[in-house]
Amino acid sequence: MSAVQLALFAAPPLRGWPRLQAFLVDRIKRAALRQLHASRAGELLLLRIYLIGEEATEQTLQQEMLANPPAWLERQVQQHLREEQEHSALFAAAMRERGMQPPSELRPDRLSQAKIRRWQRIARRHAPHFQQGLLVPAYAIGLCAEQMAERVLSRHCAVLPAEHPLQGLLGRVLSDERKHVRLCMRTLGLSVAEHEQPRLQQLLAEARAVDRAWGVSGAVGMYLAGVALRLRAGGWRRSN
Repeated sequence: MSAVQLALFAAPPLRGWPRLQAFLVDRIKRAALRQLHASRAGELLLLRIYLIGEEATEQTLQQEMLANPPAWLERQVQQHLREEQEHSALFAAAMRERGMQPPSELRPDRLSQAKIRRWQRIARRHAPHFQQGLLVPAYAIGLCAEQMAERVLSRHCAVLPAEHPLQGLLGRVLSDERKHVRLCMRTLGLSVAEHEQPRLQQLLAEARAVDRAWGVSGAVGMYLAGVALRLRAGGWRRSN
């Protein structure tokens, strides 16, 4: 993929409030991760969040991208699905190692559900404007989701000590998510005609705005949950 194409699909530099918002979210979430890792319950909550995210991605791949993919894309989508299923299995295994059986039914929290609904509305509104129909919005929103996952996992790996037991798991998933970002970019590059590029950029901007909408409130909620779980545990880390 050329540098020009990479620039088209990369998240643009933020300015003004969005830039300050991103800075605050990053700082608050770093503090939240430290709080959550101070208790067993906090670590389990993080693993549950990751597991729910992987399950949601699997459903999207099965329902939207595997429904009727072009022949040239089917193998790639199947591989992507297998990797997401492997991630789910790894996070579930990590939960079991910490004494919790993963729940049989996993649902995103209300904020995540609201985000997904808004993304779906954006996809349906933009789909008629592309020759490839819903495939383009599905991959554009998928790109935003994968870029978000890459950002989240990179932050998490940076916060944890190098010797932490979860570093290997998170690093492996991060490597795959970076690959998925490149796959989404390449697919969009092959699927979108030149005259459709302005519409694609509008779609990406709207999808990224949804991702940012509850950033600060979500980060604060995550921090408060970490503090509450740490206090409830009574210093679990210090006693183990």
